Amino acid sequence: MRPINRNFLFFSIAILWQSLTALSASAQITKISDGIQITAGDNYISILAINGSAFCIGVSKAPAAQINSVFIEKAKAATPYTVVSATPFYGIKTAYGKLLVNTKTQTWQLYGAAGSVLINNGSFSVADGEVQITTPSKGLLYGSGNKSTKNLEKTGSSSTTGNGITDVPYFWSSAGFSSLGVSVNDNKPATWKQDKNSNNIIWTFAGKAGNLYLWPAKNLYNAASGYVKLTGKPKLPPKWALGYLQSQWGWTDSAYIANVAHEFRSRKLPVDAFIIDFEWYTGFPDYFMKKEGSDGFNDFGFSPKLFPHPAKQLTDLKNEGIHFIGIRKPRLGNKLFLDTVRKNGWLNSPDNPDADRDLNFNNAGLRKWYGKKSKPLLDAGVETWWNDEGESYYTCYYGWNTAQNDLLASARPNQRFFTLNRAFSPGNQRFGYCTWTGDILSTWSSLNDVPKDLLNFSLAGMYYGSCDIGGFSGSHDSPVTKEMLVRWFQAGVFFPVMRSHSNIETTPHFPYAWGPDAEVAMRKALNLRYRLLPYIYSLGHEAYQTGAPIMRPLIMEFATDTTVANKTDEWLLGKDILAAPLLNEGGKRKIYLPADTWYDNETGRAFKGPMTISVDKALDEVPVYIRAGAIIPLGPVVQYTGQNTGMALELHVYPGKNGNFNMVEDDGSTYNYTKGNIRTTAFRWDDKTKTLSWKATGPYTGNNVYKTVKIITGKAIKTAKLTQNGKVQF
Repeated sequence: MRPINRNFLFFSIAILWQSLTALSASAQITKISDGIQITAGDNYISILAINGSAFCIGVSKAPAAQINSVFIEKAKAATPYTVVSATPFYGIKTAYGKLLVNTKTQTWQLYGAAGSVLINNGSFSVADGEVQITTPSKGLLYGSGNKSTKNLEKTGSSSTTGNGITDVPYFWSSAGFSSLGVSVNDNKPATWKQDKNSNNIIWTFAGKAGNLYLWPAKNLYNAASGYVKLTGKPKLPPKWALGYLQSQWGWTDSAYIANVAHEFRSRKLPVDAFIIDFEWYTGFPDYFMKKEGSDGFNDFGFSPKLFPHPAKQLTDLKNEGIHFIGIRKPRLGNKLFLDTVRKNGWLNSPDNPDADRDLNFNNAGLRKWYGKKSKPLLDAGVETWWNDEGESYYTCYYGWNTAQNDLLASARPNQRFFTLNRAFSPGNQRFGYCTWTGDILSTWSSLNDVPKDLLNFSLAGMYYGSCDIGGFSGSHDSPVTKEMLVRWFQAGVFFPVMRSHSNIETTPHFPYAWGPDAEVAMRKALNLRYRLLPYIYSLGHEAYQTGAPIMRPLIMEFATDTTVANKTDEWLLGKDILAAPLLNEGGKRKIYLPADTWYDNETGRAFKGPMTISVDKALDEVPVYIRAGAIIPLGPVVQYTGQNTGMALELHVYPGKNGNFNMVEDDGSTYNYTKGNIRTTAFRWDDKTKTLSWKATGPYTGNNVYKTVKIITGKAIKTAKLTQNGKVQF
């Protein structure tokens, strides 16, 4: 046996010890929940795998786990990963990519599943009370909301809420990734901005730690899919919420409500809900009330003027297919109630409890008390709530909806939740939550802004957007006009939620109150909305299953077309219906049709894009174009969503290329769909053989399931039974 060279052995041990000492000085790896924590200089860096879709890089001055945030849905299972340890690179690898930190340079890298570098040389720093994480990016940025700019392209996010405005700490980059930031305090959310010179994106987190969630996303569909895996699926509202919702401030008494219901039904104007402002519970608003409140203010009751017999009246309305939604404010006016919440420290400003009357819905005790006080209203027949003015802190609407959702779950188990809210934050889509665009003016300019806001909502994780159709308020010099209101109704057909509203000083936006020609035009728009419900409702299921929004900017489908990068005056409902309503007076406009074949919905004429066309439309006409290969299911004209006529489904097929559509049916009111109790009919069009085939799957067999189908392609019409499997050739 050859003797060991002692000098060589001592030299090798010395080198090994020096390497281990250097490694220990530069980085230490600790296994923590969902990933690892390493040191880089004097910073602690967490690298985590979250919800099977995203990475999280956490930066702090002290050892820290994942920040607890209501923005992020709690994981149901751990995400598989492997640890990467190749000095000086440390991180984790998953099925969707890997995230590494270079402890030598104190930079980080994000890779896609195939190994491509999506972010190179990201950086981080921790100063007193603030964390910054920098993301180099040369891409276009989308998705943070409508506060910082109404453009689709973004350069930053203020992460704040206001009257009909919301910015969220999120964006998608066309460089191929998405980011969402979480600070230690959800009510002081992270912000980001793009440096004009370097294009670097600088994230800022108030506090001593920050979490930046990252996931590879080639396109906006991938971005949306990752977003809902991380923050939660958008639950479907009850089906009736996708009908027409009639709101007003200024319902005068019980006879007035009954008369409006009679006018809608007798004139064949479809409607599914009446939404009533202050007057449903109080005779006077609380805007000028003192902080102490007022004796006898009716926070949790019905106004005897409007609802002398609330249970009977609301039952009568519901028997006519009309649900009741009442406004709520995030504060109280009753002096005794205010004394109670002050005593318990349940106001929004616990350090200064006399500062205001706004409630702190982040407090579990307050939520339980609020629910107990609200329960008699549900018992009497209130369907749901219209939550207004809750922007005093970023998560107000989340806590508020938590209280209301908990109440509904206890009072009406398994009934779907739905509310109207004036702002949102990440994760609120988990409720079945709608946001409207606030107290907008009755102007053409405001009408133009609505699709900008709603498309930005769609890209920021708010799936059910709406507005005050016709505008909340006009002026004596510039009130809403008949033409403006009609055009607004026509645009509203293609919003996720269709709701009109007006203030107490204006003519109500009831279709019959604006003259015979306006009534005809608005009835036609409402009939189209209700005929589209099988299509729109199926898009709601698609949103729940995949994260794809119902109302989509053209850039989602035509990502390389620079013409549509910021286009908001036309949009897609799903991927196949292009809505280009009149947003200016006069009936004329130009419409851009991207690269594809498009069919005019009124005439059937085909257009080959990309091209720009000019249209001149009568008052009752709205420009709509259907994409080649589209399969559009239409229902019969009904007066409310629950009306079952037993008539056939009408299926329109647009030839020119192969196509498909999954129509989903369920009970429309419970959460049984989350357990798979649905019926999905997968329609397929083979353009070469001119054959429509379908296959139905799923256990749902309710009375509302379509049993026959009338198929229309061009001028050809065929009928068939809608059995489990079928085929029709033209």
